[in-house]
Amino acid sequence: MQNKNLHILVTGESGNGRAYVISKKALRNSITGCLIGALVLSLGSALSVRLFSSNYTLKKEVAALRTDIKTNTELATQLATATSQLEEYQQQISLLRQQQENLVEKSVSRLDERSKIIESVMDSIGVEVIIEEDPKHSGGPFISSGEGSYGEQLLLHTDKYLSILEKTPIGRPLPTKISSRFGRRKDPLNKKSAFHEGLDFKGNTGDKIRATGGGTVKTSTYSRGWGNYIVIDHHNGYKTLFAHLSKRLVKKGENVTRGMVIGHVGNTGRSTGSHLHYEIQLHGKPIDPMKYIKIASLSMKIKN
Repeated sequence: MQNKNLHILVTGESGNGRAYVISKKALRNSITGCLIGALVLSLGSALSVRLFSSNYTLKKEVAALRTDIKTNTELATQLATATSQLEEYQQQISLLRQQQENLVEKSVSRLDERSKIIESVMDSIGVEVIIEEDPKHSGGPFISSGEGSYGEQLLLHTDKYLSILEKTPIGRPLPTKISSRFGRRKDPLNKKSAFHEGLDFKGNTGDKIRATGGGTVKTSTYSRGWGNYIVIDHHNGYKTLFAHLSKRLVKKGENVTRGMVIGHVGNTGRSTGSHLHYEIQLHGKPIDPMKYIKIASLSMKIKN
C-alpha cells in the first residue's frame, strides 16, 4: 500500500533532530494554492496595468471630446455671428443697389435734358458734328449695335457734343457794353461807309479779356491796324481775334481754355479809344458773334 504521508527529518550540528510527517495531499494542495495565488497576483497585476492604461486613454479621449465640443460650440457661435453679419451686409448691398439705380435713373434723365439743351445750342449756332470714318485709324472693344444702355449711348453723345462746344467760341470776352456792331457802318476815323467784321466792346485800359473757347494761340503780335492782337485757333473751323490790346498775356503755340485771361483792353493800332475788337471767323470768313454771345445763357444751363 502506497504511503500517503511524507516524512521530513531535520537534524542539527549537535546530532539532535526532528521528524515531521506531512500529508502529500496537503503539501500538493499548498503548492497548488501558492501557484494559483501567484498566478492570480500576476493576472491581477497585468489587469491592473491594463485597466490603468485604459483609464488613462479614456481620460485623454474624454478631454479631447470636451475640447472638440468647446471648439464646435465656439465655431457654431462664430458661424451664427458671421451669418448675421452676412445678412446685414446683403441688406446694405441691396439698399445701395437701389440707391444706385435711383441715382442712375436721375442722372440719365438729367443727361437727357442736357443733351437736348446741347443740341439746341448747336442747332442755334449752326455747329455741325463732322466725324470722318477711317477704319485704319480707329479701334476699341467690340460692342454689338444692340448692346449698351440708353444712358451709355447718351453719355457718349453728350461727351462728344460737350467736347465740340468747349472749343466753340461762346459768350462775351469782356463783360461791357457793345459800342459797335457787326456789319455795315460808318468808319469812325474817315467817316466813310465800311463793313465791320466783328464787335467792339467798350472798356477801360487794363480790363481783363478772356478767351471764349478752348484752342491754341495761332498769332500773338502787333500790327499797325490791329495794334496788339491775338488769334486763337479752336481746331473746329473757328478762329477768334482780339485786337487793340494794351498787353498780350499768351504766346503763339500756347493752349488756352474758355474763361482764361489772355490780355488787357487797350487803345493800340487804328483806334479812337480804349476798346476791344472781337471777331469770330468760321472757315476763314467773319461771322456775327452776337448769336454766340446770346447762346451763352443756354451754355450755363448745360454746366449747371
